[in-house]
Amino acid sequence: MKKSKYYIKNFLKVIIWPIILLIGQIFINYIFVAIFNSKEKGNMSDSEFINHIKTLEYQDKLNNYINSKALIIMTILIIILVPIFYTAYKKYKVKNNFKLNNIFIPILFGVSISLIYNILIFNLNNLIYFTNKFDGSSIGILTQLVTSGICGPILEELVFRGLVYNKLKTFNKPMTSIILTSLIFALFHNNIIDMIYAFGVSFMFIYLYQKYKTLKAPIIMHMSLNITIILMSGLIVKNYLAFNLYLLVVSVLVLLYLKKFIKKDV
Repeated sequence: MKKSKYYIKNFLKVIIWPIILLIGQIFINYIFVAIFNSKEKGNMSDSEFINHIKTLEYQDKLNNYINSKALIIMTILIIILVPIFYTAYKKYKVKNNFKLNNIFIPILFGVSISLIYNILIFNLNNLIYFTNKFDGSSIGILTQLVTSGICGPILEELVFRGLVYNKLKTFNKPMTSIILTSLIFALFHNNIIDMIYAFGVSFMFIYLYQKYKTLKAPIIMHMSLNITIILMSGLIVKNYLAFNLYLLVVSVLVLLYLKKFIKKDV
């Protein structure tokens, strides 16, 4: 009984960090929704506005507004949350062995895995439509690169590999910690497809973190994953079969080449 209470207490201390991240995102978005609503309401009565917010027109305008403020929202999150997360993570920092020439390993892993996954999902989605992730985005590419490509990975790696994984290791076996971290990371994604993907790549993030003793490695791989699909999605969705097949084959060959780095000590 005491053991289970101890475990639950420690587990709650672990998940508080991703919950803080989630609450931060919801709270900042809520502020911008409130700002939008105050402008949108205008001279409408309360009952008129309640009916208005149920319309597709309202939803489209709200989505476009939030997307237009994505860079500001992410900047606020970074300014508020990164110092909090980094301060908590500092006690887990150790001397790392990540050198400049090591940077290409997480980059190649990220680019290859992203291309393989997205090409396969895109072609499967053409056969049986199950995701709208390839339908395009109203967010500008530069904003996507800064928010999803750079800032998002920094925040998520600090939380999930820096805090969640390190804390889980203090009262779990290594493999249990890896699985639980990956599961928690997956649950903080939007849909089942992204959850499965996040669960899988989390193992690689943790491997790189353990190998190089620094969050720089998984952050770089995470950035590479996201930036690759942001830059390449336009080409992939054009459905150039030969081009997609070429990218797929090259990516698989690169991963096979990188296998030696998984077993090799730094």
